Amino acid sequence: MSGLDVSRLSPDDVVAALRSYPRRFRELLTSVDEEDLPAEAVERADHVARSLGLLGEAMRQVLVQEVPSLLPAVADDAAREWAHAGASSVDDVLAFLTMEANGLADAAADVSSDAWTRRGAVAGSGASMSALDVAREAVRTGADHLRAAQQLISRQ
Repeated sequence: MSGLDVSRLSPDDVVAALRSYPRRFRELLTSVDEEDLPAEAVERADHVARSLGLLGEAMRQVLVQEVPSLLPAVADDAAREWAHAGASSVDDVLAFLTMEANGLADAAADVSSDAWTRRGAVAGSGASMSALDVAREAVRTGADHLRAAQQLISRQ
């Protein structure tokens, strides 16, 4: 699904991108009447909020534990499945997204430059991810799902 190359994003770029997602999703999801808004577009925003929560926790693990074991869903957006339905209204989804995006951006802004290279092992894959890799995955997830939501709305 990814079209965005996040491999060169600096920590500052990551923070700026994360802080932009609440505004960008709000502009998109409120650009049409709620009754004309595709449910899948709102679900994309909810997925991003949930993903940012998951990735924020993974980044914190990498920063405080010695080579933590990370869930496969940290590295693979397609593996992210949620046990229960998300928020029911656009306002609730946007509030949730704002909370998660700002929380992760705040945490990323506080990471010292030498800590970005700390690594965690992705369970079952033999791969590992640095704290910066996890943060970049959060940016990629937001960008991919924002673009998908834009395409859904443009088809209306």
